[in-house]
Amino acid sequence: MLAVFDMDGTLLSGDSTALWLWERVKRSPPRLLAMLAVAPVAGPMVALPFMRRFGASILLWIATVGLSEQQLLASCDAFADKPRHLAWKAQALAALDSHVEAGDRVVVVTAAPICLANALLRTLDRPMDVLGTSLKPVLGGWIADMHCRNQRKCQALTEAGHGVQWAYAYTDSMDDLPILRAADRPVIVKGGKAAERRLFRAGLLNGRAAAW
Repeated sequence: MLAVFDMDGTLLSGDSTALWLWERVKRSPPRLLAMLAVAPVAGPMVALPFMRRFGASILLWIATVGLSEQQLLASCDAFADKPRHLAWKAQALAALDSHVEAGDRVVVVTAAPICLANALLRTLDRPMDVLGTSLKPVLGGWIADMHCRNQRKCQALTEAGHGVQWAYAYTDSMDDLPILRAADRPVIVKGGKAAERRLFRAGLLNGRAAAW
């Protein structure tokens, strides 16, 4: 059986991409000034689903301009070695380990850059496939190419050979509704009646809310 996990907010306690970008920007006054200058425009864009890739790419480019591919990967590795203000959720890892022990295939599919997701998940030393947002170089920096979110997560899973249906899906966000709907046992990792009502309104009568 296949178990699909989101990363940020599901396995991890926070937004890895935002923290990685901030770690890079705050050490460079020119990057920081540029980020502050574009924040009034890029910030609202990131909040809108149809503009999210473009807003994120602006911030990503500022944080990575001047980096070669090797330097980009090294930056992700360095962040993963000391991920400040981030922690792996104990209950999430317990769920992941239970699938591994049962012999299930585990796939983590995330909107985070694939280079960052690989670096972070490598520290867990567990058997899993990782899918994420691909990056491409533009004008000396890096921007999002294929933004792995919403329906595109399902497409990424299918293109990677995992089919169009899976046994389990775990996420903290209803933005991942497509992967929840494709799961026999969808789980939103926010407990409480409000989370249960969101699942019911989405038609996920087989879904459950877990307090992670």
